[in-house]
Amino acid sequence: MDACAIMHDEPDLEVRCPGGESMGFPLFAPRPAIVDQADLEWEGGEDASLAAGEGIRWKVLIAGERTETRGLATGIAEVAPGAELMCHRHEPAEIYFIVSGRGEMDIGDWSQPVGPGCAVYIPPDVRHALRCTGAEPLVLVFAFPRDRFDEIAYHFER
Repeated sequence: MDACAIMHDEPDLEVRCPGGESMGFPLFAPRPAIVDQADLEWEGGEDASLAAGEGIRWKVLIAGERTETRGLATGIAEVAPGAELMCHRHEPAEIYFIVSGRGEMDIGDWSQPVGPGCAVYIPPDVRHALRCTGAEPLVLVFAFPRDRFDEIAYHFER
């Protein structure tokens, strides 16, 4: 059996076999996307009124409000040395992948150190926080199983 390939027919992507015949169903993501984080401005930063806390900044990389994608919203975040992403929760599950830096991750009543190469799964609607405990910023990739980042309602605890 021949493998199928993704063909970029307008207006939607379709799954087609090598002979060109359609498999009869579109892909769920309408367009592939490649985003270079260096091309984007940081959000957040030192704004003291930001609910996430001072010293937290992020870039939404792939999400429906910025790219023609669905089903996944992802970005990169930076926590400054000594700063903390305040305790919060949200309905969807979330994944962190620690790129660089050191920190302490709190999930529910559980706490553990994190560093480069650590992957973290945060269950839906579970409170969590992250502190940068090292001398360098803690950089992480985050991802949600949602079409858009702006669909996620954050609930911060004080």
